[in-house]
Amino acid sequence: MKKYDYLIVGSGLYGATFAHCARQSGRSVLVIDKRSHLGGNVYQERIEGIDTHKYGPHIFHTSNEEVWRFFCWSAHFSFSHL
Repeated sequence: MKKYDYLIVGSGLYGATFAHCARQSGRSVLVIDKRSHLGGNVYQERIEGIDTHKYGPHIFHTSNEEVWRFFCWSAHFSFSHL
């Protein structure tokens, strides 16, 4: 049986971010989720060429510039904020 440094239950924002950071620091992780996709409640799926929020819209707020830079760096799309 393979051993992991971390077992992460849930692949939402926190679980996915923790798994990414742990892997970046050389740790091994196993992520499990009851759903068949990553992202938790912020998961999007493309329907007829349009990205839709499967579980309804979710908004991410922060005034912390370090958190904002990390989030924008890791996202696959661009953001603008005031």
